[in-house]
Amino acid sequence: MPNQSLKERQTLTQTEKQEQVLKPLLQAEVRVLRMSQQEFEDDVRAHLDTNPALEEYDEEIGHETENDNPNDEINVEDKTEYSQEDYDNDRINDYSPDDIPTYYDPDNTKERVIADQVSFYENLKEQASSCNLTPKQEQIMDYLIGSLDEDGFLRKSIRILRDEMEIYDGIEANLDEINHVLKVLQSFEPAGIGAKDLQESLVIQLKNLEQTNPLREEAIEILSRGFDDYKNKRYEKLCTRFNISREDLERVYSLVRHLNPRPGAAVANNDNLAMPISPDFYVEEIDNSFIVGLCRSHVPSIKVSSAYADFISTANGFSSAEQEAVRQQVSEARLYVAAIKQRQQTMLDTMRAIVRLQPEYFRDGDRSLLRPMTQKDVADIIHRDPSTVSGVVSNKYADTPFGIIPLANLFTQSFVNQQGEEISREAVRIKMRELIEKEDPLRPLSDDELAEKLGIARRTVAKYRKQMRIPVARLRR
Repeated sequence: MPNQSLKERQTLTQTEKQEQVLKPLLQAEVRVLRMSQQEFEDDVRAHLDTNPALEEYDEEIGHETENDNPNDEINVEDKTEYSQEDYDNDRINDYSPDDIPTYYDPDNTKERVIADQVSFYENLKEQASSCNLTPKQEQIMDYLIGSLDEDGFLRKSIRILRDEMEIYDGIEANLDEINHVLKVLQSFEPAGIGAKDLQESLVIQLKNLEQTNPLREEAIEILSRGFDDYKNKRYEKLCTRFNISREDLERVYSLVRHLNPRPGAAVANNDNLAMPISPDFYVEEIDNSFIVGLCRSHVPSIKVSSAYADFISTANGFSSAEQEAVRQQVSEARLYVAAIKQRQQTMLDTMRAIVRLQPEYFRDGDRSLLRPMTQKDVADIIHRDPSTVSGVVSNKYADTPFGIIPLANLFTQSFVNQQGEEISREAVRIKMRELIEKEDPLRPLSDDELAEKLGIARRTVAKYRKQMRIPVARLRR
């Protein structure tokens, strides 16, 4: 380093300090981002109970909102990152849900039911339809999806599944063919679906986290090679075997605790169409513009205790151990408040991007108006990783004029029809169902006639009709 100038060394030192802050901040943000509304509220209250450097305060409910006109050009801001200066600055020392636009009064919020409900299995099959599978692979995929248990796991061995496919469905497939389709299934949302057990599911979910997560690789290695020691909390053995400090191991446990141990739990939830939901977002349309915000719910307003923050600089007469303990509590409190602020902003940025990509749908609530949209499309707009978008939409709901909708159901794949137009697969299915419902019962439409009206191939019509469990024309008379 002798040839480096003083300015270069100062820049390097400052960068290293910023990275030391950003790594735990990013980890904390990822952890809270994937939480549902109820989990987030519980987490905030748990931190209030365990960290005396955090305190709750009352603040009047704000109504400050921001208009998003979908016809305007999207103004994408750079990804927000906190520097060391930001971290030490008082402006991230407090957090209130009212920092983000909201209209919800938790005492007056009524239970509402989910609109546009799509079953868990239908959601998986819709994802499968965008994977360009061969007819045989489609059969294998249908069988695998139908074999998932209530936790979303595929607990039967591949050999048993192979034998069952041949016996019950007449599908002759070798182990390599089944494993290939299984890997495709395991790439679907929710992350962790299709795993053989909890261990594999957690590893799949970890691999879906942003690669910048500082403990992602360590967590994957520990769960892949030392799961028995991990679940039995053999801390010393894990630290020695994986050459990891006890502090970092605790962070790995914290990271894994906030993964989803039952990715298929949505099966039970989606079967209950009257399930009450506390929405995370609201969307309103006023004068052809959309107002998007976060719902307040019961999440308390929190801030770093000024008494604790002042103690660091005025702690005369206290031992160094006492000062260090308070300093650590204040540091953790500031980090948590910063992570929450980043969570709220990321969620709001994501929801605004979704609304701008789907203005027709949010005006009418008609799923046939959904444009082709992937999580990567949204990620490109907000300058984040697709796994971040996945964390935002997972188990999150939006309150709209036409009901509460699960965000995960808004993502649809596309294909090009015979006229060269890009259309969503969801729109084709809805239009096909409408045509069949309105057909003459004495002369039902054949697949060829449906293909001509929809402008798509006959093979595609047959595939979608089978997925929607609609019989052929001769059986619809």
